[in-house]
Amino acid sequence: MMKKLFLILLRKYSKSEKGRMEILKEMDAGIYYNYNEQTTFGNVYNYFIEFVMANPFIKSRIVSNDDTSIDTVKKGIDTAYDQAIRYMKIKND
Repeated sequence: MMKKLFLILLRKYSKSEKGRMEILKEMDAGIYYNYNEQTTFGNVYNYFIEFVMANPFIKSRIVSNDDTSIDTVKKGIDTAYDQAIRYMKIKND
């Protein structure tokens, strides 16, 4: 019952960027507490691994051995990372 309620609330609050950012911050805190023997860099690494492994599109491309799409996603993630860093630098100026 609690899991069902949690998923209902998660769907409700994940409809906006602000809501998703709040959820992601909580998820990041969960990684920190689950891997508290790790360094901060290790926690970021573990968080990203879990993101990739949980993504249904990425999983489907792995299952179908679609290396072209997998490479495209990897390049897109690299680009998105760079864009996010630039955005955060501008926002914090």
